[in-house]
Amino acid sequence: MKVAALASTTKIAETDNTTFRGVVQADAEHNFRWAAVLIDSLVANGCVHAVMSPGAQMAPLALACRANASLRVTVIIDERSAAFYALGLARSTRKPTILICTSGSATGHWYPAVMEASSGMTPLILLTADRAPENQDRCSAQAIDQIRVFGPHVRASHHLPLPDGSIDSLQPLASRIYEQSLWPSPGPVHVNMPFRDPLIPQTRIKHPTVAPPTITRSVIRPQLEDIMDVAQTISGRRGVIVCGATEIDDEGFAAAVHDLARATGCPIITDPLSNLRFDVPDDVCVISRADAFLRSHEFAASHQPEWVISFGGPPTAKPVLSWLQESKATDYIIVDPSVRWADPLLRVTRLLRSDPSSFCRGVSARGGVAQAPADWLQSFAACERYVDMLASAASENSLWEAPIIRRLIGAAAPGATIFSGNSMSIRDFDSFSGLSAKHLRLLANRGTNGIDGSIATLLGVAAAQRHLPMVAMIGDMAFSHDVGSLQLAHDLNITLVVLNNGGGAIFDYLPTAGIKEYNDFLSPPTVNIGMAARAAGWRHWSADDLSSFDSALSEANGGGGPCLIEAVIDRQASVRNHKSFWKAATGIDTIIRQYGPDGMRVMINQIDEDRGGRIAA
Repeated sequence: MKVAALASTTKIAETDNTTFRGVVQADAEHNFRWAAVLIDSLVANGCVHAVMSPGAQMAPLALACRANASLRVTVIIDERSAAFYALGLARSTRKPTILICTSGSATGHWYPAVMEASSGMTPLILLTADRAPENQDRCSAQAIDQIRVFGPHVRASHHLPLPDGSIDSLQPLASRIYEQSLWPSPGPVHVNMPFRDPLIPQTRIKHPTVAPPTITRSVIRPQLEDIMDVAQTISGRRGVIVCGATEIDDEGFAAAVHDLARATGCPIITDPLSNLRFDVPDDVCVISRADAFLRSHEFAASHQPEWVISFGGPPTAKPVLSWLQESKATDYIIVDPSVRWADPLLRVTRLLRSDPSSFCRGVSARGGVAQAPADWLQSFAACERYVDMLASAASENSLWEAPIIRRLIGAAAPGATIFSGNSMSIRDFDSFSGLSAKHLRLLANRGTNGIDGSIATLLGVAAAQRHLPMVAMIGDMAFSHDVGSLQLAHDLNITLVVLNNGGGAIFDYLPTAGIKEYNDFLSPPTVNIGMAARAAGWRHWSADDLSSFDSALSEANGGGGPCLIEAVIDRQASVRNHKSFWKAATGIDTIIRQYGPDGMRVMINQIDEDRGGRIAA
């Protein structure tokens, strides 16, 4: 009797009493084969990187990743950091990164990065492991409702069954998932995958897979009648080409939009994230200083475009947005091949779902476009030169954002990527980056414009391009938000500048600066930047003047591994420098009032020849 009781007790202990059927080892083998088919098929379609955060429920997926020698796997314990790291990999490679986590609250830590990927059109494939159906909705551990957990922030959501006899359906599904992450608008795709215990197989025998289908994404070319109609609309009229904060993923776009500018005789107003400020030909009027000179009321009023052609969504700079919003342009043309509605100003009069490069080439080559009056282009070029002179002469006596950005661009190797934080950092790149003969790429998380995940994202970008050193600049609040991601740097060759200005510098330029609760918005970080950096294995320098900054930047560029330069900035002095620079840029008002628009061009040309006291005056 006692022996029978003992046997009964042992049998109960060996089963999982949170299920209805007990433990069946064969389930573990099914789990592995099921996961391996999906992972292998995603790799066959083109996935290169996988980022996973450990947890018991995701074991089949983890083992499947390790069983594929072609997949580069990174393990990051913090799901939030992992998601932004995967975002950086995908943004750099322009291919979907596989992201894996266990069941339960782990999925929620992805949410900010998923929103950024959706709005920023970055491809991710989100694989969330889940408990079996019999564990749901009855207080089982680590079991929440994960079906469609990311709502509208994913391009598609798939809830798979438990591993079963339909395994052959996973291969075509993987091709569909891969395609959904890239077309018609790149973004995240969610796949929820329940597994029944046990999760560790005794054997790791894979199910055979076949080659994926060939998928051709044809370029959406504009119709000839559309090309001819647009050409007739803009021919001989004053207009602007606006390239916004979304990089056009086509190596031929820069040359094509330059040809359009030549054909129309009109300027290209470029956001820094369009990456059209780098490697610029001499015969094209590329504008990088519009954020400054469009603060001139006289210029903005006397230079009203009759048409606007917009690529890559809206620009970052508020003065540019305000000018476009209030302009008298009768034709506002947006060219965008995706499904998004990129019209925050509510000005669009014509939306062309077309490949931007094909559109530009069509209008410039076959449209028979007459150029705008010469004085239109000359005025923009003159203001660009004027503000460029101001920026070059901007205070070199103190450590603030303008000289830091000039030095970072100068230090970046040809072909390298520069990463910018949000808030004031990207606005300072807009104001002070200028044009460069070097081929560079500037990235930032401008999908949702958040400051979270900045460090993890830049590390993901750097990991995808280990052959090139990387420079970056973020604020101290962004640093504080993501300080835990410092530990992911390992041996990556990065120079990160953290602007230590007491937090929340952007609020000095907003209405918040005038309210009694102003300090609530500053929220100065209390973490010691240097100690945090050194604890995570970064080399650290602290600089409070230009001389010490230059020395630190030289040392950082001369050595390997992650380097962090803490730029200690007097926030109030920096605010004064910004406002002084913008006020000097509006000196264009005085010139126009005194000499008129035509005289403005003459005066600026004279200033360009003699950079004496006229600028200061």
